[in-house]
Amino acid sequence: MSRVLVADRAACFGGAWPQGFVAMRGTDGTAFLSQALAASRFVARPLAEQTPAWKQWIPYCVICCRGGDGGEPGVFLVRRTGGQSEARLHGAWSIGLGGHVDSEDGAPEGPGDAYFARALGRELAEELTLPPQGLSKPRFLGLLNDDSTEVGAVHAGLVYRVDLDVPNSLASRQIGVRETDKMEGGFTPLVEFFKLWQTGSRFESWSSVLVRAGCVDALGVPF
Repeated sequence: MSRVLVADRAACFGGAWPQGFVAMRGTDGTAFLSQALAASRFVARPLAEQTPAWKQWIPYCVICCRGGDGGEPGVFLVRRTGGQSEARLHGAWSIGLGGHVDSEDGAPEGPGDAYFARALGRELAEELTLPPQGLSKPRFLGLLNDDSTEVGAVHAGLVYRVDLDVPNSLASRQIGVRETDKMEGGFTPLVEFFKLWQTGSRFESWSSVLVRAGCVDALGVPF
């Protein structure tokens, strides 16, 4: 049975978790990740999905290309399909890649920033085809929490961002969807992203929060 990493809700923020996106940069982010890891343990996933007293940690990464050499910038955009395990997200568009931390990632010990970054790297390698040199080191941006939905009530996002200094066309040749049975998509030019964003309800709630919070603001996405 799959086991996932959780923390007791009461172990962080005195149990009163902030809602939305909370930026945590530099030493604040490093300290929070270590606190989060120290408060965590593995439990059976089916039980975790039904226990709002726990929060499952989800490293959640936005991948952007800045459009180097005058090329068009873009963002990696996917849509969850019926093969994805979380039925409550089927059909929704997302700018976030990643997933659960599971027992394959090892005992929850050591520096939190290194531990969660390794777990994120494993998830991205499973979900995407990546260039031989891999991706640049993801930057931790902060916490994402939304208790207003069934999914959000039992999950908490650890938000990261990777920036590629290449045009959208080149990025599309370097990175693609590996798990095509679970999602579809790829790098999307901003003009196409703008069209989709006009109907915000088509996006999963976490992605909507991040766009409005400006986590892709360097790309000119409105919020």
